[in-house]
Amino acid sequence: MLRVLEEKGALGNHELRDALIASLQIPEELLEQRLPSGTQRIFDGRLGWARTYLAKAGLIIRPRRATVEITKEGKELLAENPTVIDLAILKRYGNFRDFLARNKEEQSEDGAPEKDSAGITPEEQIEKGILQIKRDLQDEVIQRVKQLPPEGFEQLVLRLLVGMGYGGSMADVQGVARGADGGVDGVVNQDHLGLDRIYIQAKRWEGSVGSPVIQGFAGALDLVGAKKGVIMTTSTFSQPAKDCVNKIKDKRIILVNGRRMTELMLKHSIGVSTKQTFVIQRMDEDFFLELEN
Repeated sequence: MLRVLEEKGALGNHELRDALIASLQIPEELLEQRLPSGTQRIFDGRLGWARTYLAKAGLIIRPRRATVEITKEGKELLAENPTVIDLAILKRYGNFRDFLARNKEEQSEDGAPEKDSAGITPEEQIEKGILQIKRDLQDEVIQRVKQLPPEGFEQLVLRLLVGMGYGGSMADVQGVARGADGGVDGVVNQDHLGLDRIYIQAKRWEGSVGSPVIQGFAGALDLVGAKKGVIMTTSTFSQPAKDCVNKIKDKRIILVNGRRMTELMLKHSIGVSTKQTFVIQRMDEDFFLELEN
């Protein structure tokens, strides 16, 4: 960023972004990578925090709205030909040390643990922590699901599908006759009017689900004249089972393993509750533009 600004002078935020992409020759697939939540591109987040850190150290300034420019200190640092600009270098500047000290004090007051950022932005640290919490919760949920009796697991599967928007309510799936293994365990309307129906088989298993289960379910769909079905399990599906589904051309059968099932449960708040919510705010440039005009 410093080298681009030294070469091109003051740049607007969008101009700086384009110049950095060209200078670093960043391929499109990297530019499109997002945080796990999908809310922000990783490149844009890191660009923003690099700009903030350089500004806190006094190496760049914002001479006017949405514009950045390298300072005398920034040019002097570049003259040293550093191979990298990290926290150790930034801490040479008093303003940046004051910035870190304020953050450290605020974290201590909030009881937040102090961690080495390992070169990632605060948003990435938050996303990383949330992802770990999510994975731990998924493991906890799947273990609890495995403790359900077969009928309870079938009800969970039906509630999950209704929670995802299939059918109208649980009243639409209550009282559905359950078949034996290899048959149909439940039926949910794909739409609120019941114009199309999805047939379900729930497998609360420990071992991998194999191709015979797929073949048996496909046969059960034939008996009821159905073309769409879902097999949901607490475990996994073997590769032959996945291959078997791909070979069935006249039906659409979706396989949902335990990991995917817990992801859907968390997404649609089935069997989990919200403990705490965090809100990340950002400056509204349009608000300040209105005040300037």
